[in-house]
Amino acid sequence: MSNELNIQALIEQKIYNLINNQLKKRIKPNLTFHKVTDLDFEVVKNLKSKYGIGGIILDVDETIRKDMLDIPDCNKKWIDFMRQEFKVVILTNGFDEKVKSFSCSRGIEYMSFARKPLKRNLLLACEKMGLNPENVLLIGDDIIADIYGGNKCGIITAIVNSVIEEKSIEK
Repeated sequence: MSNELNIQALIEQKIYNLINNQLKKRIKPNLTFHKVTDLDFEVVKNLKSKYGIGGIILDVDETIRKDMLDIPDCNKKWIDFMRQEFKVVILTNGFDEKVKSFSCSRGIEYMSFARKPLKRNLLLACEKMGLNPENVLLIGDDIIADIYGGNKCGIITAIVNSVIEEKSIEK
């Protein structure tokens, strides 16, 4: 039974990867980064001047944390840096009390059960920042939920391909 489940999981992963790779050929983000921390001060300056970015919508899983672990300290520092330059909203299709607590402790809006790629909560996140969608950058890892959803709303989109795996402990 265990081998059957492993084989089924492997087949499902292969099918998912195949579909995802095909979608990536058709759904394009505006920007691509290896990890969120690659958006350094120089990139931020360019985003502000080129796109008029005033706010960032951040996805959670596989964007700022990996495998449902805590947000790594380097990503927490990066988020704190981004808050100096931009308004930030954390928008996730799930819910995590630790991420909510992290967000609230920094005065960051936390929106859970967002149902991305549906427009409603993506546009609501822009509204909460007081910005038009074209002045917002959505950073995520999922080609459908994040990139397709953001593109549909006129939001500038960036996909990240990896997450720092350093485990952090919320203090």
